[in-house]
Amino acid sequence: MASVQSSVFILGATGYVGGSVLVRFQQEYPNFKWSALVRNPKDVSAIEALGVKAIQGTQSDLDLIERTAAEHDVVLAIADADGLPLTQAVLTGLESRAKSGRAPRKPILLHTSGSGVVTETPWDGAYHPGTSDKVWDDSKVEDTKSIAPEQMHRNVDLAIFEAGERGLIDAYIIAPPTIYGKGHGPVRHLSVQVNGLIRTAVKYKQVLQVGPGTNIWSNVHIDDLVDLYVLVFNLALSSSQSQEKVDPYERWFWGSSTRTHVWGDIAKALAKILYARGVVTTEVVRSVSLEEDGFGQEFGLVVTSHNSLVVSNRGFALGWRPHGPTLEETLEGEVEWTLAQ
Repeated sequence: MASVQSSVFILGATGYVGGSVLVRFQQEYPNFKWSALVRNPKDVSAIEALGVKAIQGTQSDLDLIERTAAEHDVVLAIADADGLPLTQAVLTGLESRAKSGRAPRKPILLHTSGSGVVTETPWDGAYHPGTSDKVWDDSKVEDTKSIAPEQMHRNVDLAIFEAGERGLIDAYIIAPPTIYGKGHGPVRHLSVQVNGLIRTAVKYKQVLQVGPGTNIWSNVHIDDLVDLYVLVFNLALSSSQSQEKVDPYERWFWGSSTRTHVWGDIAKALAKILYARGVVTTEVVRSVSLEEDGFGQEFGLVVTSHNSLVVSNRGFALGWRPHGPTLEETLEGEVEWTLAQ
């Protein structure tokens, strides 16, 4: 199916994950026609240099996004896991294409959510036995269905599942945990969690962590994650001609390897690296609360203050074999790349 020409509209092409996916997909599917939403005019040339049609607009230009989605066989939504109006515009456009009879196959949506959807409160940097030790498994449909509707990202995920139930489009969701490693996209190359901690350390001249730092997350290297996108997209292409009814919750994938990390251990390792570079004044990690001194506004702390353990057994069943370096092995590089920005 990959040899058949399809048109693809990507949201998030200038981002870390979206850009990496775009570059890899162009290699995997050279016959496809590509369009990308580009917000910043200065990024247009970088996108067009890849042979991608740049469509200037923002994620708030819902009419534009709906029309453009309706003109494409595939939408890769890798821009905003919480943008419900954006997602609704994409779904409306794709379903309109399906109803028009113009589509050579059932339209496909490949959306990016995140494992933050299963973080539990309080966000206090602590591991809570009995709740934090739950490992969410995408091969267990009951796990995916049991995620509470009030969780972050969940309203968007549920809208996509509802579209899957309607059956006009094939919708797949990948929800990664902590992502690390240098990306390969045309604009942005760094992730948010580890790099956010580094930027916060630069600001305060000391590495900070929330609470005791015993909280745990699953993680995945960016190259391994992109491998999973390819496998899921190949599945989508091979299934888009089928009339078989599929439970949309079976098209949910945690983009997670089997690796995990403790955020306090990452903080300690970063403190040693940054102290050796003269960026911070001490190797001692400072424990803070999100409720004090405005730390709740520090993005690098907020996104590393909770627990999220997930595994993609559904991905492994497709043949996914993560093999990239560990998070700990990339920390020197993460520091170098972040400081260079």
